[in-house]
Amino acid sequence: MTGESGRCSGEELAAGWALRALGPDEEVAFLAHLPGCARCARVVRETEEVAATIGGAVEQHDPPPRLRARLLAAVEAEPVGAPAAVAVAAAPSAPAAPAVVPLRPRRAWPRLLTAAAAALVLLAGTGAAVRLSQLTDQVAEVDARAARYQRALAVAVDPTASRIVLRTQSGDTRAVLMSASSDAAVVPVSLPPNDGAAEVYVVWGLSTPTPAPLATFDVPAAGEAPELLSWNPEAAAHDEYAISLEPGRSAPPTPSEVVASGLVVPA
Repeated sequence: MTGESGRCSGEELAAGWALRALGPDEEVAFLAHLPGCARCARVVRETEEVAATIGGAVEQHDPPPRLRARLLAAVEAEPVGAPAAVAVAAAPSAPAAPAVVPLRPRRAWPRLLTAAAAALVLLAGTGAAVRLSQLTDQVAEVDARAARYQRALAVAVDPTASRIVLRTQSGDTRAVLMSASSDAAVVPVSLPPNDGAAEVYVVWGLSTPTPAPLATFDVPAAGEAPELLSWNPEAAAHDEYAISLEPGRSAPPTPSEVVASGLVVPA
């Protein structure tokens, strides 16, 4: 149900449904709600787009049996509450637009994101553990990557977040920037790894008279997990962004050479 803020109580379930992370009762209730809720339909669409970008950004590998079993166990262990409450309105006397069925999510949002991140690993064959064939005996590292995906997904499914595709002048996609008011994440698509001891990637805001350095990040290897950025409302206020690769470990006053740039696309 959409409240005064314009948000719907079913948005959390919308993100979980897009990532195939809902329980049977939640899924039935959400499918009854979805046809009449444009807000939830938008969350589903944007979550699927971001998940596809993340899943297609790296080489595909089958997860090792040990990791697959662990992730499946984590998803199965997620508590499933009682069926979501579904209120059925009385039939209107005249034809009207489809009614929005109110939803009442039963899962805590952090737990839902954990299950969603695990589901993304299994469905995309990559997700939180990049190059899974090399990480069979490194579960701790996989857990750390999963945590990074969980945090990035939290930004990705935020309905207020902007999504900016950063491209070269020739139109090649290099990364996707997801910017919310206090959090941001960059998903490398085809950014070359940088030397973490001698150079750093810099995110620039281009809506000011001179480019403003907003955050730095590294790409240690091809197909790395999303990188969380140090962000704030001033950084999120820009409507155009760029990425440059700079020598040293800090942002210079101005970019030496822009690698890719892009505009915020209106919703």
